Amino acid sequence: MRPTASIGPPKYRRSPSAGGCRFACDPDLAPGQVPAIWAPALAPTTVVLDAAPVEYPRARPIDAAALGPILADHHLANGRHLVLADRHGRHRLWLRDPTPGRRLAILAPDDDHYEVRAAAGLRLWRRLHGLPSGPPPPASRPTPFQRRRLTLLLDIADAALARASLREIATHLAYPHMARLTASAWKDSPERQRTRRLAKEAMGFIEGGYRELLAGR
Repeated sequence: MRPTASIGPPKYRRSPSAGGCRFACDPDLAPGQVPAIWAPALAPTTVVLDAAPVEYPRARPIDAAALGPILADHHLANGRHLVLADRHGRHRLWLRDPTPGRRLAILAPDDDHYEVRAAAGLRLWRRLHGLPSGPPPPASRPTPFQRRRLTLLLDIADAALARASLREIATHLAYPHMARLTASAWKDSPERQRTRRLAKEAMGFIEGGYRELLAGR
């Protein structure tokens, strides 16, 4: 693929590990095997658990060993972060106080995503009580169309970072069945303008736009 200035060169930052490379997950494993841990404030489907007030003596502790298959388990400075397998849809937990035997309460901050947080908390409560948890909130589940578009955007972002030209992106990704065009026809074609917009959207997505996806927007 030939270089181009239409999308712009990739931006690199110095590795924080002095020449090495850090990964949140093993890059040799499929994402489904080791799901990423997202900041709970950005991912409202994460259930936040903290020590229950002493005035609630009947609040129950949570035994992580009895939660079932654990797909990810990270102990960080701010607590323990878990991703649980469930045939209805995964559960994401943030135990702010992971002390064994501690009675816990589910926290749902009153923000723009309260309904999603509350629904995620109810799903976990149902699981803890041996009931079918039910599917995750609709806002957290992309439709088949959205999945196809997101896959396309990620492919376009990879191509852009590899310095592919807009025409190469259009021919191989955005419009694989596009008729062969002369240079002048391509320059004035609507496919070129749409491909430029897709490339801009793709780069914006990986540079922080994915946070809107986490929030269900």
